Amino acid sequence: LLSIIFVAATAQYSYAVDIAQVGPSNVFSCLKSNSYSTVFLRVYKPDGSGAVDTAGINNISPAFYAGLGTEVYMTANPTSSKSANSQVDELVKAFKNGGVQVRSLWLQVTSPLNWNKDQTKNLKFIQAVIARFRTNGITTGIYTNNYDWQQITNNAAGLGADVRLWYWSVFGQGPNGESSPNFTDFRPFGQWSSAAVKQFAQNES
Repeated sequence: LLSIIFVAATAQYSYAVDIAQVGPSNVFSCLKSNSYSTVFLRVYKPDGSGAVDTAGINNISPAFYAGLGTEVYMTANPTSSKSANSQVDELVKAFKNGGVQVRSLWLQVTSPLNWNKDQTKNLKFIQAVIARFRTNGITTGIYTNNYDWQQITNNAAGLGADVRLWYWSVFGQGPNGESSPNFTDFRPFGQWSSAAVKQFAQNES
């Protein structure tokens, strides 16, 4: 199982894992028994012009019933012919059809090559996603880091006080690429003076 490991800045530090594929039936209980507290599930993917990630949607209930906290994130397609509103509406409809109640999610803003060269256009897309989710009673956080945010949005701020940050700081794949499992390497950027979640490792089994 390829996974990404996080440490979250909540009331206390805790570990979480990102799963972007359908997990075996026992994977969530196994994670729980190995001291993970939360799973991050991708529920929208950039494939084609953007599409609901049914694997992520289907993982929500098993993770919940295993006693894990559940966070969901959207990897939108900012260069798609589908508008930001259309992509959000697709995902909200999938939540409703699946009987899933979501109060908050994360928007992935990484990999500058997957975004428009026009930073103003990128910012308008991000703002539209956040605004559309707000109209559906869902708050949006941003998954990015200072380099990606600078390249994609020119270090934009002013998204709203409710927009939290999940940042990544990884030196490479696997255990040897881990950064420290804390927030000591965080430096303010954009509108954020602190972060809620940190990714410090990726692609570990």
